[in-house]
Amino acid sequence: MSKVRVLHVQGQKLLREGDREGAKSTFEDERLLAQSIDDQPGLIQALNDLGSVHVLEGNPEAAVVYHRQALAIAEGWGETPLLISSLTHLGTAVQLEGENEEAVRMYRRALDLAHQTSDERSEAVLHNNLGLIHRRAGRAAKAAESFRSALELNRRLEDRRAQASNHLNLGLVAEDRGQLEEAQREFSHALSLDKEVENREAIAGDLVSLARVLEKQHKTDQALGYAQRAYWTYRALGDRSRALVELNQVLELLRSQGRQDLLPEYERELRELKKSDE
Repeated sequence: MSKVRVLHVQGQKLLREGDREGAKSTFEDERLLAQSIDDQPGLIQALNDLGSVHVLEGNPEAAVVYHRQALAIAEGWGETPLLISSLTHLGTAVQLEGENEEAVRMYRRALDLAHQTSDERSEAVLHNNLGLIHRRAGRAAKAAESFRSALELNRRLEDRRAQASNHLNLGLVAEDRGQLEEAQREFSHALSLDKEVENREAIAGDLVSLARVLEKQHKTDQALGYAQRAYWTYRALGDRSRALVELNQVLELLRSQGRQDLLPEYERELRELKKSDE
């Protein structure tokens, strides 16, 4: 494995572990090394790696700069996988900027290339991304169709992490449509898959979604159970701000049910959590 590739792998590992600053530093080393040895494919990869960190940090403007550089090099290099990757990354960044039409153009071009080369993994990602745009635009039927296409591909690929994301998105579409039982089923599928792959942040989000949709169905006892689990999961992850949101939801559900037996315990939790943020 080349030194550039080693740095890419190390940076991706740091990202999975939640160390964004460490990943960014490693990807910058990757970029400089690729430039110093005229490794154009490695440079494209490094630029996309750097952009992806900025996307995670909520800074799409900076991400777009890196991804446009990567795409410009990929256009001239002529390797289809690098072109697909750069188009997909840039589409994601401009989508986060609110430029949905440009994102769709990027995704569709990449999707055509992925289909031509039988790159099912990229096809799945692109179908999912198009589904997100359709959902935000209120095109529920098209969104569901895109998410199902992604799910079918990810099942073939046996990618359980991606399948979980597809089920979550299908659940959100069902919830938008008021199909709450279907939404609950999809969120439950997502939770089961995320548990299998131990995707901890996604597990917390699935619990939140289940609590929300159960409350909408007036199944407050079940909603409370999921809200409690979401709270404890965020506490375990060290995400105090999200834990605080879910703790307030737990308290609201307890009060609505008249659960005086549990209120003091969670009110004490609330005081401690707020104190730890001071």
